[in-house]
Amino acid sequence: MSCSIYYTAERNTPLTDTERISVNNIIEKYNSEYPFSEKSEDFCIYDGVPENDVIFEGATKLPDSDIELSFEVAEYWLECLTEITRLLHDCQWLVTLDDVGMVWNNIYGWSFPVD
Repeated sequence: MSCSIYYTAERNTPLTDTERISVNNIIEKYNSEYPFSEKSEDFCIYDGVPENDVIFEGATKLPDSDIELSFEVAEYWLECLTEITRLLHDCQWLVTLDDVGMVWNNIYGWSFPVD
């Protein structure tokens, strides 16, 4: 059974051209430097016209052949999201691994919840 990371950013102003280019550069860097042997898919953002205040939204499927690999890949994509979140710092973010909410820390970025 596969899992995916889902991400959404909202604010009341659309992405600027500069932000869009910077986000695309971050995504391109992480997609091209992907260090693992198995990839389910590249980091993906949804195309189309944003609805309401959503300015950035997507999902990325994780490999499902090995649970340890899945977590390592999830951490890699969370690093990518951390860079994007820091760029788009004035947004309201929601990041989940399926139905589990990820945790934001201003120093470390996105991570799995720990109890």
